[in-house]
Amino acid sequence: MQQAMIAARLSRGYAKAAQVLGASGEQYRPLGGLTPMDVLYAQPMLAFDVDAGFSFERPIGWGIPTEYVLTDRRDDTQVGDILAANGRTYFVASVEPLRPPLCVVCSRTVSVSGVTGVVQTLVSECPAAIIMRAKGESSGSGVPGATRPGQSVMYLPLLPGVVLTPYMTVTTDLGTTYTVNAVEISGFGIRCTMSFQQV
Repeated sequence: MQQAMIAARLSRGYAKAAQVLGASGEQYRPLGGLTPMDVLYAQPMLAFDVDAGFSFERPIGWGIPTEYVLTDRRDDTQVGDILAANGRTYFVASVEPLRPPLCVVCSRTVSVSGVTGVVQTLVSECPAAIIMRAKGESSGSGVPGATRPGQSVMYLPLLPGVVLTPYMTVTTDLGTTYTVNAVEISGFGIRCTMSFQQV
């Protein structure tokens, strides 16, 4: 009971701070994996920072795809919501009663299709964070110049009804394609390890 009262007061405080520090943004609530940003859900005031205390002392680091958000719609923010403000797109990965929501900063929009030979799109035009985790190295195959494909990790919002599996194909808005190696679905969202598809 006391926690609920404290959370309500914090939420009101976050809303006031967002009104002062934030910029007008957009909030989307995906109903599935296909074009999850088709229908605008709300237009909150949003302020993002890498520090949960919102000191605004430093910018986000390269390869660290998370920031916290102040929003004047804190009580109507859910895991999986997509937020956009100031030219950046985010998705909400964690919402807890006494803390500001944690968001993943997206770097690309992606489509995900079925395993090789299956023409079925499960995800389309969805914001995602793609982080390189290992560069390509010599494959030892004996073919001059042959390298192992680079490894990346992709973070997607929690999308209702979407289940990804290994060997699916991910295509970014730049036309880059990856093969999914492993998938983890949790309360935060969907995390995949992927290999760059070599021609």
